[in-house]
Amino acid sequence: MTTSSPVFHVGGPEVMLRIGDVTVSAERGEARTEGGPWLADPVAGVSRGALAVSCDDVTGYLVAAGSPRGRWPVSLGIRMDFLADPPLDGTLRVTGELVARDERGAMTRGAVTDPSGRTIATIIQRSHLIDAPRTPGEHATPQILEAPESPVREQLGLVETSPGVASMAPTVLSANGMGSVHGGILVCGCELAASTCVGAEGDMRTTSIDITYVRPCDAVGTTTFTSEILHRGRSLSVVRVVAANEGRKPAAIATVVLQHI
Repeated sequence: MTTSSPVFHVGGPEVMLRIGDVTVSAERGEARTEGGPWLADPVAGVSRGALAVSCDDVTGYLVAAGSPRGRWPVSLGIRMDFLADPPLDGTLRVTGELVARDERGAMTRGAVTDPSGRTIATIIQRSHLIDAPRTPGEHATPQILEAPESPVREQLGLVETSPGVASMAPTVLSANGMGSVHGGILVCGCELAASTCVGAEGDMRTTSIDITYVRPCDAVGTTTFTSEILHRGRSLSVVRVVAANEGRKPAAIATVVLQHI
């Protein structure tokens, strides 16, 4: 796992999803992430939402690279669209670019391509700048993986606790360098919670996730994902998922669209 940018933080999510070869400037970013059995899921079929971690990293850190000293970008919202499953083997290329920047924040966009060069996912991200008292913490190492080949759902400890409710226990695999749950992990958790709520059983795939971040989600506490089915049809379902801190205050609100394959 390598990076050519001192601003980039390698944490638990990056280790779990094998994100590396990172290059970031104030205008563009690029990384690679590896496909593997960790992307398979017993309910969602394939965890497309796990791609949000590398996409969030690439599009977010290029904003950080061009931000004034002492200011740090925080995601306001992410929109991801998925065109195909990520392969369970092979290297995926993740790219990002700046759309616009001002003194308050920025808009960025990016894409994931498979080994053949086909685009399988896209992202649009909005971020705003905050006063940062520190830079991200120490980098993580592969030794934090207890079950490196198991599905992301299992590694994150995401379990259904009651109908429409799933919880994620505290784990270093979910945390960013600021001690909050990584924005990409919240996207991934919302997808897995939504697929569980509708009973996807591997015959549905996520086609889009639109998430808004309303407050930091403390990674040292349990994160709860509460799902509400807004529409269930023969070919398409729409699910609203709220990710909450232990105090039950929403941290992120997502709309997940799933279609039968």
